[in-house]
Amino acid sequence: MQIERTKSKAEYEFNSRTELDMNQEDVEKKLLNHFNFLQQEGGLLQNFSSYDFRPDEKSMVDVWEKIIDYLLSDIFKCFGITMSDLKKYSIVKNRIPVGLNNIIQQLRIEQKYITEDDLKNDNFYQINFPDLYPQTKGYFSSFFSGINSLINIAGGKMGCKEENDNNEQQMPIRTDISEEDKNKIIPENTLIFNFEKFRTHCNHVLSVLNDILSDNDNEVIPTSHFIKIIKEKYTKKEGEIGGIMTLTYGVQYIDYVLYYLMKIKKITLFEIESSPKNIECIKILKDINDTVSEKDKAIAKILTHIELLEKRINESSKKEDELHSLAKEKLKKGDKQGAKNILMRKKQYQKQLENLHNSQNVLEQQIFDLKNAESNASVTEILKQTLTAGKEIGLNPDDFADVASDLKEQKDALDEMNSGMKEFINEKDDEELNKEMEKLMIDDKKIDLPDANKDAIDENKVFENLVK
Repeated sequence: MQIERTKSKAEYEFNSRTELDMNQEDVEKKLLNHFNFLQQEGGLLQNFSSYDFRPDEKSMVDVWEKIIDYLLSDIFKCFGITMSDLKKYSIVKNRIPVGLNNIIQQLRIEQKYITEDDLKNDNFYQINFPDLYPQTKGYFSSFFSGINSLINIAGGKMGCKEENDNNEQQMPIRTDISEEDKNKIIPENTLIFNFEKFRTHCNHVLSVLNDILSDNDNEVIPTSHFIKIIKEKYTKKEGEIGGIMTLTYGVQYIDYVLYYLMKIKKITLFEIESSPKNIECIKILKDINDTVSEKDKAIAKILTHIELLEKRINESSKKEDELHSLAKEKLKKGDKQGAKNILMRKKQYQKQLENLHNSQNVLEQQIFDLKNAESNASVTEILKQTLTAGKEIGLNPDDFADVASDLKEQKDALDEMNSGMKEFINEKDDEELNKEMEKLMIDDKKIDLPDANKDAIDENKVFENLVK
Protein backbone atom coordinates (compact mmCIF):
# COMPACT_ATOMS: atom_id res chain seq x y z
CA MET A 1 0.00 0.00 0.00
CA GLN A 2 1.46 3.33 -1.03
CA ILE A 3 1.87 6.02 1.58
CA GLU A 4 -0.44 8.95 1.02
CA ARG A 5 1.45 11.96 -0.23
CA THR A 6 0.45 14.85 -2.42
CA LYS A 7 3.99 15.37 -3.69
CA SER A 8 5.67 12.84 -5.92
CA LYS A 9 9.27 11.78 -5.40
CA ALA A 10 10.41 14.11 -8.17
CA GLU A 11 8.54 17.08 -6.68
CA TYR A 12 9.94 16.68 -3.17
CA GLU A 13 12.22 19.57 -2.27
CA PHE A 14 15.46 18.93 -0.38
CA ASN A 15 16.45 22.29 1.05
CA SER A 16 18.13 21.31 4.31
CA ARG A 17 21.72 21.23 3.09
CA THR A 18 24.26 22.07 5.76
CA GLU A 19 26.69 24.73 4.57
CA LEU A 20 30.23 23.88 5.63
CA ASP A 21 32.20 27.05 6.08
CA MET A 22 35.65 26.62 7.58
CA ASN A 23 39.11 27.80 6.67
CA GLN A 24 40.71 25.11 4.49
CA GLU A 25 44.12 25.67 6.06
CA ASP A 26 42.72 25.10 9.56
CA VAL A 27 41.18 21.82 8.42
CA GLU A 28 44.49 20.82 6.81
CA LYS A 29 46.34 21.40 10.10
CA LYS A 30 43.86 19.21 11.97
CA LEU A 31 44.23 16.44 9.39
CA LEU A 32 48.02 16.56 9.64
CA ASN A 33 47.92 16.52 13.46
CA HIS A 34 45.44 13.67 13.61
CA PHE A 35 46.96 11.41 10.94
CA ASN A 36 50.68 11.02 11.58
CA PHE A 37 51.30 9.23 8.29
CA LEU A 38 50.34 12.38 6.38
CA GLN A 39 53.33 14.19 7.87
CA GLN A 40 55.65 11.69 6.18
CA GLU A 41 56.33 12.17 2.51
CA GLY A 42 55.86 8.48 1.79
CA GLY A 43 52.44 8.36 3.41
CA LEU A 44 51.42 11.56 1.68
CA LEU A 45 52.48 10.31 -1.74
CA GLN A 46 50.82 6.95 -1.23
CA ASN A 47 47.47 8.34 -0.11
CA PHE A 48 47.32 11.66 -1.96
CA SER A 49 48.80 10.71 -5.32
CA SER A 50 47.23 12.41 -8.30
CA TYR A 51 46.25 9.23 -10.14
CA ASP A 52 42.72 7.88 -10.02
CA PHE A 53 42.55 5.36 -7.17
CA ARG A 54 41.43 1.92 -8.26
CA PRO A 55 38.39 0.46 -6.45
CA ASP A 56 40.31 -2.72 -5.60
CA GLU A 57 42.86 -0.85 -3.49
CA LYS A 58 41.32 -1.89 -0.18
CA SER A 59 43.96 -0.29 2.03
CA MET A 60 43.41 3.03 0.29
CA VAL A 61 39.65 2.78 0.85
CA ASP A 62 40.20 2.05 4.57
CA VAL A 63 42.45 5.10 4.94
CA TRP A 64 39.98 7.39 3.24
CA GLU A 65 37.06 6.04 5.21
CA LYS A 66 38.89 7.17 8.38
CA ILE A 67 39.73 10.56 6.86
CA ILE A 68 36.14 11.23 5.78
CA ASP A 69 34.74 10.04 9.11
CA TYR A 70 37.14 12.37 10.92
CA LEU A 71 36.16 15.32 8.72
CA LEU A 72 32.46 14.77 9.39
CA SER A 73 32.40 13.70 13.05
CA ASP A 74 35.26 15.65 14.60
CA ILE A 75 35.66 18.75 12.45
CA PHE A 76 32.26 19.59 10.96
CA LYS A 77 30.04 17.75 13.50
CA CYS A 78 27.70 16.43 10.84
CA PHE A 79 26.95 13.21 8.97
CA GLY A 80 26.81 14.48 5.39
CA ILE A 81 29.02 16.42 2.99
CA THR A 82 28.96 17.34 -0.70
CA MET A 83 31.57 15.96 -3.06
CA SER A 84 32.82 19.48 -3.74
CA ASP A 85 33.33 20.19 -0.02
CA LEU A 86 34.97 16.81 0.46
CA LYS A 87 37.51 17.61 -2.24
CA LYS A 88 37.99 21.15 -0.94
CA TYR A 89 38.75 20.07 2.63
CA SER A 90 40.81 17.01 1.67
CA ILE A 91 43.69 19.01 0.21
CA VAL A 92 46.95 18.40 2.09
CA LYS A 93 50.19 20.13 1.13
CA ASN A 94 48.61 21.21 -2.16
CA ARG A 95 47.89 17.61 -3.13
CA ILE A 96 44.37 16.98 -4.40
CA PRO A 97 43.13 13.35 -4.22
CA VAL A 98 41.53 13.11 -7.66
CA GLY A 99 40.49 9.50 -7.04
CA LEU A 100 37.83 10.34 -4.47
CA ASN A 101 35.06 9.38 -6.87
CA ASN A 102 36.22 5.76 -6.90
CA ILE A 103 36.73 5.80 -3.13
CA ILE A 104 33.14 6.93 -2.52
CA GLN A 105 31.78 4.41 -5.02
CA GLN A 106 33.65 1.64 -3.20
CA LEU A 107 32.36 2.87 0.19
CA ARG A 108 28.85 2.65 -1.26
CA ILE A 109 29.55 -0.93 -2.30
CA GLU A 110 30.85 -1.69 1.20
CA GLN A 111 27.66 -0.25 2.72
CA LYS A 112 29.49 2.53 4.57
CA TYR A 113 28.26 5.61 2.70
CA ILE A 114 25.25 6.47 0.58
CA THR A 115 24.49 9.37 -1.74
CA GLU A 116 21.36 11.49 -1.79
CA ASP A 117 20.51 9.78 -5.09
CA ASP A 118 20.43 6.45 -3.23
CA LEU A 119 17.82 7.87 -0.86
CA LYS A 120 15.69 8.99 -3.79
CA ASN A 121 16.03 5.67 -5.62
CA ASP A 122 13.25 3.10 -5.12
CA ASN A 123 15.75 0.29 -5.72
CA PHE A 124 17.54 1.37 -2.54
CA TYR A 125 14.40 0.66 -0.46
CA GLN A 126 13.61 -2.57 -2.31
CA ILE A 127 17.06 -3.81 -1.32
CA ASN A 128 17.01 -2.68 2.30
CA PHE A 129 13.33 -3.21 3.09
CA PRO A 130 12.08 -6.18 1.06
CA ASP A 131 9.13 -6.68 3.41
CA LEU A 132 7.89 -3.20 2.55
CA TYR A 133 8.96 -3.21 -1.08
CA PRO A 134 8.78 -6.65 -2.73
CA GLN A 135 11.88 -7.52 -4.74
CA THR A 136 11.77 -7.51 -8.51
CA LYS A 137 12.30 -10.98 -9.93
CA GLY A 138 15.96 -11.68 -10.48
CA TYR A 139 17.06 -8.60 -8.53
CA PHE A 140 19.28 -9.49 -5.58
CA SER A 141 21.60 -7.63 -3.27
CA SER A 142 23.83 -8.06 -0.26
CA PHE A 143 22.88 -4.69 1.17
CA PHE A 144 21.84 -4.53 4.90
CA SER A 145 18.22 -5.08 5.89
CA GLY A 146 17.03 -7.13 2.95
CA ILE A 147 19.74 -9.76 3.14
CA ASN A 148 18.23 -12.31 5.51
CA SER A 149 15.14 -12.98 3.43
CA LEU A 150 17.26 -13.38 0.29
CA ILE A 151 20.00 -15.70 1.58
CA ASN A 152 18.43 -18.92 0.33
CA ILE A 153 17.55 -17.42 -3.04
CA ALA A 154 20.91 -15.83 -3.74
CA GLY A 155 22.92 -18.63 -2.17
CA GLY A 156 25.69 -18.22 0.35
CA LYS A 157 26.15 -15.71 3.13
CA MET A 158 25.46 -12.09 2.37
CA GLY A 159 25.76 -8.83 4.23
CA CYS A 160 28.91 -9.93 6.05
CA LYS A 161 32.55 -10.52 5.23
CA GLU A 162 33.18 -13.71 3.25
CA GLU A 163 36.32 -15.78 2.89
CA ASN A 164 37.79 -16.73 -0.47
CA ASP A 165 39.86 -19.80 -1.27
CA ASN A 166 42.88 -18.21 0.40
CA ASN A 167 40.89 -17.62 3.63
CA GLU A 168 41.13 -13.88 3.03
CA GLN A 169 38.16 -11.81 4.13
CA GLN A 170 36.46 -9.80 1.40
CA MET A 171 33.64 -7.29 1.54
CA PRO A 172 30.43 -8.38 -0.21
CA ILE A 173 29.52 -6.70 -3.46
CA ARG A 174 26.38 -4.58 -3.64
CA THR A 175 24.71 -5.63 -6.86
CA ASP A 176 22.36 -2.67 -6.94
CA ILE A 177 25.27 -0.50 -8.10
CA SER A 178 25.74 -1.49 -11.71
CA GLU A 179 29.10 -1.48 -13.46
CA GLU A 180 27.92 1.50 -15.44
CA ASP A 181 26.92 3.32 -12.25
CA LYS A 182 30.23 2.53 -10.55
CA ASN A 183 32.12 4.25 -13.34
CA LYS A 184 29.95 7.36 -13.27
CA ILE A 185 31.38 10.53 -11.87
CA ILE A 186 29.43 11.67 -8.80
CA PRO A 187 28.37 15.31 -9.41
CA GLU A 188 30.13 17.95 -7.33
CA ASN A 189 26.94 19.12 -5.56
CA THR A 190 25.85 15.58 -4.60
CA LEU A 191 25.56 14.90 -0.88
CA ILE A 192 27.10 11.78 0.59
CA PHE A 193 26.08 10.47 4.02
CA ASN A 194 27.67 8.21 6.58
CA PHE A 195 24.92 5.59 6.45
CA GLU A 196 25.24 4.35 10.04
CA LYS A 197 25.10 7.87 11.48
CA PHE A 198 22.27 8.80 9.13
CA ARG A 199 20.10 5.85 10.20
CA THR A 200 20.87 6.43 13.88
CA HIS A 201 19.89 10.09 13.56
CA CYS A 202 16.66 9.12 11.77
CA ASN A 203 15.72 6.82 14.67
CA HIS A 204 16.43 9.62 17.18
CA VAL A 205 14.27 12.05 15.19
CA LEU A 206 11.46 9.49 15.17
CA SER A 207 11.75 9.12 18.97
CA VAL A 208 11.60 12.90 19.41
CA LEU A 209 8.55 13.06 17.13
CA ASN A 210 6.84 10.41 19.27
CA ASP A 211 7.76 12.37 22.39
CA ILE A 212 6.35 15.65 21.06
CA LEU A 213 3.10 14.10 19.83
CA SER A 214 2.60 12.26 23.13
CA ASP A 215 3.12 15.46 25.12
CA ASN A 216 0.51 17.25 23.02
CA ASP A 217 -1.83 14.24 22.81
CA ASN A 218 -1.90 14.50 19.01
CA GLU A 219 -1.15 12.19 16.12
CA VAL A 220 -0.23 14.87 13.58
CA ILE A 221 1.94 17.98 13.56
CA PRO A 222 2.86 20.61 10.94
CA THR A 223 6.42 19.99 9.73
CA SER A 224 7.42 23.62 10.35
CA HIS A 225 6.19 23.39 13.95
CA PHE A 226 8.08 20.12 14.48
CA ILE A 227 11.32 21.70 13.23
CA LYS A 228 10.76 24.73 15.46
CA ILE A 229 10.34 22.53 18.56
CA ILE A 230 13.51 20.58 17.71
CA LYS A 231 15.48 23.82 17.49
CA GLU A 232 14.05 25.16 20.76
CA LYS A 233 14.00 22.05 22.96
CA TYR A 234 15.96 19.17 21.42
CA THR A 235 19.08 20.80 19.98
CA LYS A 236 22.13 21.15 22.21
CA LYS A 237 23.26 24.74 22.48
CA GLU A 238 26.95 25.61 22.64
CA GLY A 239 28.29 24.96 26.13
CA GLU A 240 25.23 22.95 27.19
CA ILE A 241 25.17 19.30 28.23
CA GLY A 242 22.62 17.49 26.11
CA GLY A 243 19.94 15.29 27.64
CA ILE A 244 18.77 11.83 26.65
CA MET A 245 16.46 13.17 23.95
CA THR A 246 18.89 15.79 22.63
CA LEU A 247 19.50 15.44 18.89
CA THR A 248 23.24 15.52 18.25
CA TYR A 249 22.75 16.84 14.72
CA GLY A 250 19.67 18.97 15.38
CA VAL A 251 17.75 19.63 12.16
CA GLN A 252 20.65 18.86 9.83
CA TYR A 253 19.36 17.49 6.52
CA ILE A 254 15.87 17.24 8.05
CA ASP A 255 14.23 16.99 4.60
CA TYR A 256 16.27 13.88 3.83
CA VAL A 257 15.54 12.42 7.26
CA LEU A 258 11.77 12.88 6.91
CA TYR A 259 11.81 11.55 3.36
CA TYR A 260 13.69 8.43 4.51
CA LEU A 261 11.28 7.87 7.42
CA MET A 262 8.39 8.24 5.00
CA LYS A 263 9.86 5.74 2.55
CA ILE A 264 10.41 3.13 5.28
CA LYS A 265 6.80 3.73 6.37
CA LYS A 266 7.42 5.04 9.86
CA ILE A 267 5.65 8.31 9.10
CA THR A 268 3.49 9.77 6.37
CA LEU A 269 3.79 13.27 4.97
CA PHE A 270 0.70 15.03 3.66
CA GLU A 271 -0.29 18.54 2.69
CA ILE A 272 -3.27 20.64 3.64
CA GLU A 273 -4.50 23.59 1.64
CA SER A 274 -3.49 26.95 2.97
CA SER A 275 -2.72 30.43 1.73
CA PRO A 276 -0.32 31.55 0.32
CA LYS A 277 1.01 27.98 -0.04
CA ASN A 278 0.07 24.50 1.15
CA ILE A 279 1.43 23.33 4.48
CA GLU A 280 3.14 19.97 4.97
CA CYS A 281 2.27 17.89 8.03
CA ILE A 282 3.60 14.70 9.62
CA LYS A 283 1.77 11.70 11.03
CA ILE A 284 3.38 8.69 12.71
CA LEU A 285 2.01 5.46 11.24
CA LYS A 286 0.64 2.86 13.65
CA ASP A 287 1.33 0.20 11.01
CA ILE A 288 2.08 0.04 7.30
CA ASN A 289 -1.64 0.05 6.47
CA ASP A 290 -2.37 3.18 8.48
CA THR A 291 -3.54 6.18 6.46
CA VAL A 292 -4.39 9.83 6.94
CA SER A 293 -8.02 10.15 8.04
CA GLU A 294 -10.34 13.11 7.62
CA LYS A 295 -9.98 13.70 11.36
CA ASP A 296 -6.17 13.88 10.95
CA LYS A 297 -6.51 16.42 8.15
CA ALA A 298 -8.98 18.51 10.16
CA ILE A 299 -6.75 18.52 13.25
CA ALA A 300 -3.68 19.32 11.13
CA LYS A 301 -5.49 22.29 9.61
CA ILE A 302 -6.53 23.52 13.06
CA LEU A 303 -2.96 23.14 14.35
CA THR A 304 -1.59 25.22 11.47
CA HIS A 305 -4.05 27.99 12.34
CA ILE A 306 -3.10 27.75 16.03
CA GLU A 307 0.56 28.08 15.02
CA LEU A 308 -0.26 31.23 13.04
CA LEU A 309 -2.25 32.59 15.99
CA GLU A 310 0.69 31.95 18.34
CA LYS A 311 2.94 33.87 15.99
CA ARG A 312 0.50 36.83 15.94
CA ILE A 313 0.09 36.62 19.74
CA ASN A 314 3.86 36.87 20.21
CA GLU A 315 4.08 39.80 17.80
CA SER A 316 1.17 41.66 19.46
CA SER A 317 2.53 40.97 22.95
CA LYS A 318 5.93 42.31 21.93
CA LYS A 319 4.32 45.41 20.42
CA GLU A 320 2.27 45.94 23.60
CA ASP A 321 5.44 45.85 25.73
CA GLU A 322 7.18 48.29 23.39
CA LEU A 323 4.27 50.76 23.60
CA HIS A 324 4.21 50.45 27.39
CA SER A 325 7.91 51.39 27.60
CA LEU A 326 7.39 54.22 25.12
CA ALA A 327 4.48 55.64 27.17
CA LYS A 328 6.68 55.65 30.31
CA GLU A 329 9.38 57.57 28.45
CA LYS A 330 6.82 60.15 27.32
CA LEU A 331 5.64 60.64 30.90
CA LYS A 332 9.19 61.10 32.15
CA LYS A 333 9.58 63.89 29.62
CA GLY A 334 6.30 65.46 30.77
CA ASP A 335 4.47 64.69 27.53
CA LYS A 336 1.16 63.50 29.02
CA GLN A 337 -0.82 63.81 25.79
CA GLY A 338 1.77 61.81 23.90
CA ALA A 339 1.73 59.13 26.60
CA LYS A 340 -2.08 59.04 26.47
CA ASN A 341 -2.08 58.54 22.69
CA ILE A 342 0.41 55.68 23.01
CA LEU A 343 -1.66 54.04 25.76
CA MET A 344 -4.70 54.20 23.46
CA ARG A 345 -2.72 52.25 20.85
CA LYS A 346 -1.59 49.82 23.54
CA LYS A 347 -5.25 49.30 24.48
CA GLN A 348 -5.97 48.27 20.88
CA TYR A 349 -3.23 45.65 21.03
CA GLN A 350 -4.58 44.39 24.35
CA LYS A 351 -8.00 43.93 22.78
CA GLN A 352 -6.42 42.22 19.80
CA LEU A 353 -4.52 39.88 22.13
CA GLU A 354 -7.74 39.00 23.93
CA ASN A 355 -9.44 38.16 20.63
CA LEU A 356 -6.48 36.07 19.49
CA HIS A 357 -6.44 34.10 22.76
CA ASN A 358 -10.20 33.51 22.46
CA SER A 359 -9.77 32.24 18.91
CA GLN A 360 -6.96 29.95 20.06
CA ASN A 361 -9.15 28.52 22.84
CA VAL A 362 -11.99 27.88 20.37
CA LEU A 363 -9.67 26.01 18.00
CA GLU A 364 -8.17 23.93 20.82
CA GLN A 365 -11.70 23.03 21.94
CA GLN A 366 -12.45 21.93 18.37
CA ILE A 367 -9.53 19.47 18.49
CA PHE A 368 -10.80 18.15 21.83
CA ASP A 369 -14.31 17.73 20.39
CA LEU A 370 -13.01 15.92 17.30
CA LYS A 371 -11.10 13.43 19.45
CA ASN A 372 -14.18 12.89 21.66
CA ALA A 373 -16.37 12.36 18.60
CA GLU A 374 -14.00 9.68 17.31
CA SER A 375 -13.87 8.03 20.74
CA ASN A 376 -17.67 8.07 21.03
CA ALA A 377 -18.01 6.58 17.56
CA SER A 378 -15.67 3.74 18.54
CA VAL A 379 -17.61 3.04 21.75
CA THR A 380 -20.90 3.07 19.86
CA GLU A 381 -19.54 0.56 17.34
CA ILE A 382 -18.34 -1.73 20.15
CA LEU A 383 -21.76 -1.57 21.85
CA LYS A 384 -23.47 -2.47 18.57
CA GLN A 385 -21.18 -5.48 18.18
CA THR A 386 -21.81 -6.51 21.81
CA LEU A 387 -25.59 -6.36 21.37
CA THR A 388 -25.37 -8.38 18.17
CA ALA A 389 -23.20 -11.00 19.89
CA GLY A 390 -25.64 -11.17 22.83
CA LYS A 391 -28.55 -11.84 20.53
CA GLU A 392 -26.61 -14.59 18.73
CA ILE A 393 -25.68 -16.23 22.04
CA GLY A 394 -29.30 -16.07 23.20
CA LEU A 395 -28.99 -14.23 26.50
CA ASN A 396 -32.14 -14.50 28.71
CA PRO A 397 -32.84 -11.60 31.14
CA ASP A 398 -34.64 -13.96 33.60
CA ASP A 399 -31.62 -16.25 33.77
CA PHE A 400 -29.42 -13.27 34.52
CA ALA A 401 -31.75 -12.10 37.32
CA ASP A 402 -31.51 -15.52 39.04
CA VAL A 403 -27.72 -15.53 38.77
CA ALA A 404 -27.55 -11.95 40.10
CA SER A 405 -29.72 -12.90 43.11
CA ASP A 406 -27.48 -15.87 43.97
CA LEU A 407 -24.37 -13.70 43.66
CA LYS A 408 -25.89 -11.08 45.99
CA GLU A 409 -26.67 -13.69 48.65
CA GLN A 410 -23.12 -15.03 48.43
CA LYS A 411 -21.67 -11.50 48.68
CA ASP A 412 -23.80 -10.68 51.75
CA ALA A 413 -22.62 -13.86 53.50
CA LEU A 414 -18.97 -13.04 52.77
CA ASP A 415 -19.43 -9.46 54.00
CA GLU A 416 -20.90 -10.72 57.28
CA MET A 417 -18.00 -13.13 57.79
CA ASN A 418 -15.46 -10.40 57.00
CA SER A 419 -17.13 -7.99 59.44
CA GLY A 420 -17.01 -10.53 62.28
CA MET A 421 -13.39 -11.37 61.55
CA LYS A 422 -12.48 -7.68 61.55
CA GLU A 423 -14.05 -7.09 64.98
CA PHE A 424 -12.21 -10.12 66.43
CA ILE A 425 -8.88 -8.94 65.03
CA ASN A 426 -9.42 -5.36 66.27
CA GLU A 427 -10.24 -6.58 69.81
CA LYS A 428 -7.16 -8.75 69.85
CA ASP A 429 -5.01 -5.91 68.48
CA ASP A 430 -6.29 -3.46 71.12
CA GLU A 431 -5.42 -5.84 73.95
CA GLU A 432 -1.88 -6.43 72.63
CA LEU A 433 -1.32 -2.70 71.99
CA ASN A 434 -2.40 -1.79 75.53
CA LYS A 435 0.08 -4.27 77.01
CA GLU A 436 2.90 -3.05 74.75
CA MET A 437 2.18 0.61 75.63
CA GLU A 438 2.30 -0.20 79.37
CA LYS A 439 5.64 -1.93 78.91
CA LEU A 440 7.14 0.99 76.98
CA MET A 441 6.10 3.55 79.61
CA ILE A 442 7.35 1.44 82.51
CA ASP A 443 10.73 0.97 80.83
CA ASP A 444 11.03 4.68 80.07
CA LYS A 445 10.18 6.03 83.56
CA LYS A 446 8.09 5.07 86.48
CA ILE A 447 4.67 6.35 85.62
CA ASP A 448 1.42 5.76 87.45
CA LEU A 449 -0.52 3.83 84.87
CA PRO A 450 -4.21 3.26 84.75
CA ASP A 451 -5.46 -0.16 85.55
CA ALA A 452 -4.46 -2.42 82.66
CA ASN A 453 -7.55 -4.52 83.22
CA LYS A 454 -9.77 -1.60 82.26
CA ASP A 455 -11.28 -1.72 78.79
CA ALA A 456 -9.38 1.40 77.65
CA ILE A 457 -6.45 3.62 78.72
CA ASP A 458 -7.01 7.26 79.68
CA GLU A 459 -4.76 8.68 76.93
CA ASN A 460 -4.85 12.26 78.30
CA LYS A 461 -3.54 11.15 81.68
CA VAL A 462 -0.79 9.06 80.05
CA PHE A 463 0.27 12.03 77.91
CA GLU A 464 0.38 14.33 81.01
CA ASN A 465 2.68 11.90 82.78
CA LEU A 466 4.96 11.51 79.73
CA VAL A 467 5.56 15.24 79.37
CA LYS A 468 6.39 15.80 83.08
